[in-house]
Amino acid sequence: MRDSLLAAGASGPLSLPPHLLAALVPLLVLVVALDVYCLIDLARAPAMRWGVPKFVWVIVILFISAPIGALAYLFLGRDRSRHPPAPAVPASPALPASPPGQAGQPVLGPAAADGLPVVTTTGLTRDYGGTGLFDVDLLVPAGSVYGLAGPNGAGKTTLLSILAGVRRADRGTVNLAISRRRIAVCPDVPEFDGWLTACEVVDLARSLMGQAPDESAVTASLATAGLADMAAKRVGGFSRGMIQRLGLACALAGDPELLILDEPTSALDPAGRAELLGLVAAMRGRRTVIFSSHILADVQRVADQVGILRGGRLLYQGQTRDLIDTYLKPSWLVRIAGDAGPVAAAMSGEPWVTRVEPAGSDVLRVDATSLAAGERGIPAVIAACGARQVSCEPAAADLESAFLALTGAPAGA
Repeated sequence: MRDSLLAAGASGPLSLPPHLLAALVPLLVLVVALDVYCLIDLARAPAMRWGVPKFVWVIVILFISAPIGALAYLFLGRDRSRHPPAPAVPASPALPASPPGQAGQPVLGPAAADGLPVVTTTGLTRDYGGTGLFDVDLLVPAGSVYGLAGPNGAGKTTLLSILAGVRRADRGTVNLAISRRRIAVCPDVPEFDGWLTACEVVDLARSLMGQAPDESAVTASLATAGLADMAAKRVGGFSRGMIQRLGLACALAGDPELLILDEPTSALDPAGRAELLGLVAAMRGRRTVIFSSHILADVQRVADQVGILRGGRLLYQGQTRDLIDTYLKPSWLVRIAGDAGPVAAAMSGEPWVTRVEPAGSDVLRVDATSLAAGERGIPAVIAACGARQVSCEPAAADLESAFLALTGAPAGA
């Protein structure tokens, strides 16, 4: 047999059986793919173990017997433990200080200086067969926190998608006072490749936005979103709330002038919601923020401007306090230590009081013409009477009550 094989080799090239070739082709493709992956990973790696230059590993991957060179790089080459040092997280949710062009600096442009709205829409309509948006005229002042409120299915995500440029309107116009390159969007359910670390995700987001590599900017964005300690962790093990924070970090990494957040608190626990809402409130005057939520208490907590959507139509937009003043009779429950009669008599004579009635032995219900009048007047009257105030609590003077009054929904809706 040996002689026959030698004779075959002498007479021409040795041919392999077809079934052996079919088995070798996938193996060859796998080896090539492994080499390509290692080269890409090598290019993106921040550092090598033991300070070995990258070109040495290129030679190892390409010229050492495959796949031994690639496997040697994966197990011995990259120093995956190195990542930007985590800065001290501030006790308050204020934005961290950073050089110009990085997350946290005032970035409002000429529109804010001129008092112009950042976003204006006229007759914006997107019809999905009876649902969607219909004739929405939106006006978002520069530097404001604009809360877009409404029940699920009201059209909030559709409106934000059109503003972000990822959906088209059937008719109507969208006018922006800034470049679209200055807009960042964080969807309600961000998705990232699970094998990347949080640091790599933000760095990739910056590169896709044309930003130069900057470890300090990546670190600042992660710290702002509350992920400073998770920079080197792979995102495949993140909870939904952490993914939501990572999406915010990616949005802030581009230093946007207009930040669009779709249901940013939907996956967060109460403590996480409070922290993120504090972060959003701290952006007022530094950026323009539009965020949607069906949790009206969140909108009232941070938004100075509010838009109410229902059934795809914008029922109201303006200042949050004006909405409450317009659709509610501001009312307070005032508890007095001792006899409440003299206080009730004094309240009745005030021009801003519309009604005073007892709500208990030592409790008065006081209705006022406006929130501002009641907040200023009630303490003044009690002090003038020499009475001791135990408590003074608003009675249904909140955004949820105003929303129900505006939309005509029942109290249990």
